[in-house]
Amino acid sequence: MTRLLRLAQKIYAATTKLSASDLMGAEDYEIERAQLLRLATQHRSQRRLRLNPSLSLVFETRFTAWLQIQEELRWLTRPTHEDIEEVLTRCNLAVPATDQLTATLFVDGGDNPASLYWVECIAANAFSVALRLSGRVLRARSQESSGGVLATVHAFTFQPTDRCGANTEVIWGDTTLQHTTPVPAVTRHALARDLNPASNRCWFIAPAAAREAATEVTHTTTRIGAPGLAVHKYPSLRLVMAPGPETGAENP
Repeated sequence: MTRLLRLAQKIYAATTKLSASDLMGAEDYEIERAQLLRLATQHRSQRRLRLNPSLSLVFETRFTAWLQIQEELRWLTRPTHEDIEEVLTRCNLAVPATDQLTATLFVDGGDNPASLYWVECIAANAFSVALRLSGRVLRARSQESSGGVLATVHAFTFQPTDRCGANTEVIWGDTTLQHTTPVPAVTRHALARDLNPASNRCWFIAPAAAREAATEVTHTTTRIGAPGLAVHKYPSLRLVMAPGPETGAENP
């Protein structure tokens, strides 16, 4: 195991939130950046799921949060203590707590009806997603209040709520129709280890054989809903906008 792989493993397996003492200096990071980004690409590829042509879900780890901090600080010429603390606080939201997972949901860009629909759907709090893994159901909760804001990137925390069967799949959709997307074996093993990274101090990147066995996730194959439900037509959604500040004689 190379020195940088050992470093990545150590960052991944720790269970505390990230602090300034975990970070590499700017010069050292610049020297090692290319190799660290290659490690991150392999690490993320095991945790990325394509739900449909418009939606993809990437499960985060302490290592992906660490790399995001390093990348953001890289663009600051002389980051202040306040700058570092702000980046740490924000990126630490992606560090999973014990027995939880975190993920980023991406809506593909482009001016097409499907992408625009899902952007509106999430803004209207009409989108749900859950993961069936290792006999448990982990339901996602948005880390921010959408307040009707249209955005293409959203952060979720997955918390265990129920027991389930052996199938590993993601259940997602809007208020009218739910879909299931299968989870490849390599992703299933990675997420199971992410639920308890401290017990996997020698496991960071799946063996080559396991990566090669992973297959591309296809489009949804199963619908959960009333029999005979028509193909989704992307209906209009009513956005629930956050109320603005009241103005009046007593509010200058």
